[in-house]
Amino acid sequence: MSKETASMREIQHNRQLIIQALNKNTTNFSNYSKISESLKEGNLKLTMNPMTDEFLFQDNKNHTVCINPTKGTLNEKPIKELLLKADVDNKADKEYVIEKVQEEHDRADATYATKEHTHPELADKTYVDNKMSSEVTRAENEYSKKTHTHTIANITNLQETLNRKSDVGHTHTIANITNLNVSL
Repeated sequence: MSKETASMREIQHNRQLIIQALNKNTTNFSNYSKISESLKEGNLKLTMNPMTDEFLFQDNKNHTVCINPTKGTLNEKPIKELLLKADVDNKADKEYVIEKVQEEHDRADATYATKEHTHPELADKTYVDNKMSSEVTRAENEYSKKTHTHTIANITNLQETLNRKSDVGHTHTIANITNLNVSL
């Protein structure tokens, strides 16, 4: 159920409560807790005129409201018309809506970034492209290629290690190996 439908049902229900109370020539304050509380506290006085069937409410500042259930009036104005007017009065008019939408639009413009919004301190595409190119060049200069060579001098302690090793064509005779002849 939409909010509008729920609101219309609530308005109709409120109308029915008031009209029922007026038609029965009774006022049931159980549905109107604020009025009931004000009556209990003495902030609101209720007098009934049996000759005119009027209920007269008066607050401590002498504001008065007169309900005549027989005539269906509130302060001598038809209650049905007042309820209808209240339904319309509680709605926003076109100018108010336009004004509020514009205020929200202005607030959003002031708060959030627009399409033209940029950060000049951030890099643009050209800067990034140039930076990437220089990084590629630096990497090519500093790091090895897939195929490359080293000299013995480029490798730490390689020559000393090689000096302690035998030559590739190195051979031994039986006489060079101690106790070899005995073992055989």
